[in-house]
Amino acid sequence: MRPDPSVSRRWCVDLTTDDQTEKIPWQIHANHEFETGVPSARRRSVLAGKEPAAVVNIGKLVSMTVQDIPKSMNLVFRPTDDMNLSGVELVVATYIFMRHLPESEILIDIGDCYATRGALMTLAPKMEVVDDVLNTVVCMLTLASNTNAWFLPMTIMVYQPMWCDQHWYLMIIDVREQKLIYVDSLRDPREADARKTAMMRVALYLEGMTLGNSWLSGDGAMRPRFSAFKFEESDVPQQAADSMDCGIWVAQWMIRAHMWQDYGVQHVNAATRMRLAVDLVMKSQNQLAQDSVSKAFAHWQTETA
Repeated sequence: MRPDPSVSRRWCVDLTTDDQTEKIPWQIHANHEFETGVPSARRRSVLAGKEPAAVVNIGKLVSMTVQDIPKSMNLVFRPTDDMNLSGVELVVATYIFMRHLPESEILIDIGDCYATRGALMTLAPKMEVVDDVLNTVVCMLTLASNTNAWFLPMTIMVYQPMWCDQHWYLMIIDVREQKLIYVDSLRDPREADARKTAMMRVALYLEGMTLGNSWLSGDGAMRPRFSAFKFEESDVPQQAADSMDCGIWVAQWMIRAHMWQDYGVQHVNAATRMRLAVDLVMKSQNQLAQDSVSKAFAHWQTETA
């Protein structure tokens, strides 16, 4: 079911909507001197051994607002009211985007890929999003989905973020419809041939990977001829030329297609960027989620003591 368009824009980027991809339901004990993350039963095996750090007086932090963030906090990217972040999410946001904390600290670990604070900082406005962020989105959606696959053998679609001449766009391989779909938030007739050529190279690479019989599901299975798929260019909203938002558009398309098969993203802005950063850290697929949230609370206490 597609959400009402009047609902907050966070629907556009929120990775928590799918039942298989919930955030860890943080259980806050306001009258105690610690905070405990209690994952659902099906996620406990993934998060085994991750003990939260001690946190003091967290009850007040849970209900805090943007106005409670000290102006002395030197943040690369500061939350605002229109981002609709909860108290816990505001604490996590300040921990992600604090300038003096090590950029090399790993905040997301999904097993196959990870992202550091430095990578997540590229989600700040006017920054070029790095591939670690988009790889994290792909990995999380892959873990969350039983119907869409970003690995071979494929059942329906393959999503491939493409980087060409300082620009991100999205290649979608629709196996069932035999299409190569080109989705670009900053179309440029001068670059069209180069971008389409790069897509064909990916198609040929995948075609080469499937040459062995081990890729086929059975004796009667047809080998996909990716290079012969029909090329299709989607008509999508365009970003501002100076916005540096192309990577965020690509993340949005992958998330929306995963949930609703919809590429009609209408809004990419600072709130989109902040929401994506916080969601990626707090998702249950992140094996460091408990640790990162607990560290965020401890860091807040230190900064506001």
